[in-house]
Amino acid sequence: MSETTPNSLTFLGTTGAIPDSGNDSPCLIINRDMLIDTGWHSIHTMRTLGFDPLEIRYVVFTHFHHDHYMSLPSLLYYWMSRGEHLSQLTIAGPMEDLERIVGFALAFLENEKGFSHKGQPKLIPLRAGESFHTERFHIHTCRTIHPVAGLCYRFEDRRSAEVFSYTGDTAYSEHIIDHVKGSSVLIHETAMGPHAADPGNNRYLHAGAVDAAKVALEAGVKTLYLIHTSIQRSEACVQAAKRIFGGQVIWPEVGNTVII
Repeated sequence: MSETTPNSLTFLGTTGAIPDSGNDSPCLIINRDMLIDTGWHSIHTMRTLGFDPLEIRYVVFTHFHHDHYMSLPSLLYYWMSRGEHLSQLTIAGPMEDLERIVGFALAFLENEKGFSHKGQPKLIPLRAGESFHTERFHIHTCRTIHPVAGLCYRFEDRRSAEVFSYTGDTAYSEHIIDHVKGSSVLIHETAMGPHAADPGNNRYLHAGAVDAAKVALEAGVKTLYLIHTSIQRSEACVQAAKRIFGGQVIWPEVGNTVII
């Protein structure tokens, strides 16, 4: 990838914890080699869209609720069945759960009954506020407001200084505004639908479209992408966010690619 090559973000899933038919829970691929969460069946979707799972070098988890990591065993099995060395794969995510979940995924595959894997993935356990770096990005984190440990990610291109951010699952939080400030693209969950989440009735600590729009407005982002609710509510979410946020608001479909 040359210095002038823009970044590409392709959505593999955009809907809720129980995905709509033909969709998946939230996951996306960056520049063909970085997978953000794995959803229920992202490996199948990648292949359908023309991506080779063997190109993935980084898997970055926002948190470890089931709908965000369910197809991790599929990715590991794909690599193992092709004879690839797992040490070429780096997996990052909240330190509270990363090692345990990756260990469970490998144990689930029961290598003694089939393909034995070569090596181990490199793990990057992250505390909120910590950063890590790839050849392309400086990747910074802040904590999310969710029932399990979660991270909001800020990606800064080391060559162009372009910034985009991905919240993962979270209730509205002012510290996330500070973290994503100045992003050209913000991808924000909206599981609570086309309104603001009620702080007194938000057991699972999610955001609504109004919350996402407030974050985008205060952070000065250019384009807001909404995800993580049913397709039936997607247009209402977009319209609710537009009434608050003056920039572009988009609900992406599976296979949509954003060039940054």
